[in-house]
Amino acid sequence: MKHTFALRAEWIGDRGTGTSGVRDFDRSVVLQHPAVGEIQASAARPFRGDETRWNPELLLLGALAQCHVLSYLHAAATAGIVVTGMTCGAEGTLEVDADGAGRFASITLTPAVTLQDEADRERADALHAEAHRMCFIANSVSAPIEVRTRPADPAPRRSAADDAARSLPDHSARLGAPLAVLRPRVANPPSTVTGLTDRPTEVEPVVGTAAPGAPAPAAPGQATSFYEAVGGHATFEKLVHTFYAGVREDPLLAPMYPADDWEGSEERLRMFLEQYWGGPRTYAERRGHPRLRMRHLPFTVDPAARDAWLRHMRAAVDAVDLPPLHEAELWDYLERAAHSLVNSA
Repeated sequence: MKHTFALRAEWIGDRGTGTSGVRDFDRSVVLQHPAVGEIQASAARPFRGDETRWNPELLLLGALAQCHVLSYLHAAATAGIVVTGMTCGAEGTLEVDADGAGRFASITLTPAVTLQDEADRERADALHAEAHRMCFIANSVSAPIEVRTRPADPAPRRSAADDAARSLPDHSARLGAPLAVLRPRVANPPSTVTGLTDRPTEVEPVVGTAAPGAPAPAAPGQATSFYEAVGGHATFEKLVHTFYAGVREDPLLAPMYPADDWEGSEERLRMFLEQYWGGPRTYAERRGHPRLRMRHLPFTVDPAARDAWLRHMRAAVDAVDLPPLHEAELWDYLERAAHSLVNSA
């Protein structure tokens, strides 16, 4: 037996110049179906999208979670088990290659079922395997999917009749976060520096000497570190050189640097960034621990200096033209570091 499903996706993000450049158009898309209506969609934030709209990654996780719920309910009814409530979280880890191609490396579903009779719990838990086997969407996805049951929610869920009055669940703005579990991160600001506001106080200074977290073993053809994934030495050399080209002409920042050692300043920043992102550890060998706060104490780093620094660094990041996910990760770090070093009002 075959069924055909169809919808229409329309891009509505033309700013007047079409796709003249990767930063010159919005990723806004409308998904349309004559009976269902429209879904306002976009790319994920790391891919220059709008985090307030549904992105393809979340829609895929949502389809998997919904399909598992519906398959499970059918299996329970067939087995004579009465389910009175059910939720299903979904979390996927997206891997992106150096050339920008990517895929979900793993997906985890976390269903929780409320039963009319807890005596049926063992049989009910066993039904998840059958529900997963029967799920159309799971059978269409190549990424490995793990189903991990969890205890039922303590509070009873409302019926379908109450859906209109129920507030929407919290959704994460970051890739790899569970659906309807985590709130968007408050520490990520707009992609532009103009109008930048202070970071929340809970943002910790970034002073590590190596990129956070030990990387998992790379698959054939995949980079083993962020440093390697973005192009290694050549990328960081261009990033830092472009940054200092702007700083040298900045009336606020230039006086903070030794006028006779611009090349040294450039080299030190490049070595630090290369080491932080998994490259050579030359910085530590020559200068020891970075101690960023201590090294910046002799200078007045106020919000104006911070924003000027970020403006030049934004231009430098744009110049190296990284894949969106790598650009977002690098920029998030640079912003956090800049905010952590402010030492004057």
